[in-house]
Amino acid sequence: MERCIHLLSAPSLRLRLKVLDVLELCVRVLSEKENELLPMAHRCWPALVQRLTADDPLAVLRAFRVLCTLGETCGDFLGRRVSKEILPKLCSSLEHHAPVSAKAGPVYTHTMAYKLQLAVLQGLGSLCQRLDLGEKDLDVVCDTCLLYLSCRQPIRLQEASMSVFRHLIQVDPDSVWFTLAELHCPSPYVPPHPDLHPVKLSGMGRPRDEYSDNVLKLLREEFDSEMVGESVG
Repeated sequence: MERCIHLLSAPSLRLRLKVLDVLELCVRVLSEKENELLPMAHRCWPALVQRLTADDPLAVLRAFRVLCTLGETCGDFLGRRVSKEILPKLCSSLEHHAPVSAKAGPVYTHTMAYKLQLAVLQGLGSLCQRLDLGEKDLDVVCDTCLLYLSCRQPIRLQEASMSVFRHLIQVDPDSVWFTLAELHCPSPYVPPHPDLHPVKLSGMGRPRDEYSDNVLKLLREEFDSEMVGESVG
């Protein structure tokens, strides 16, 4: 692993891809040896950030896979670094490509942009959960992934976005419930006592839209089904 680090910045894309594959394997091999793995993760971090934020999309895809593997093994050791250096770039990229994928036809699913969107969405939820990210970071991820709950998105991107929310619910269920209910809330919530003010949410009384089906699925699956009185079409 030590010998691979300087090759992460090699001019050859093919070599960088090979090195990222080797790096991922090394992380898995060292997963039970934290005293060796954490210093190595620290040393390779600057070069890995470059691959994640300023490289060919294929290298970004491989580098994200390495990041997810590091997240599995290093836990919150990487939390602050991911929060500061990686998460803003990933969310910005997802936001940038969301309107494109929402309007694209079936051919789009064969593009590298789509594959990168899918990979990031599929790994982002578990990464956030393992790294114990703060409330501000979770809000950013939540707001970004809401874009992919639209029924206009390719179906696999919708499914991957829902998986992110399922992970975020494990971390902060109240915040995620509020975010979803603000988008679409099918029924009013009556206070248990007349002295209490009625609960008012932006999603109450809102007509069904492109997000409604997936929001309602999440509310029904992850929260009290009796509080979600509208069937999903």
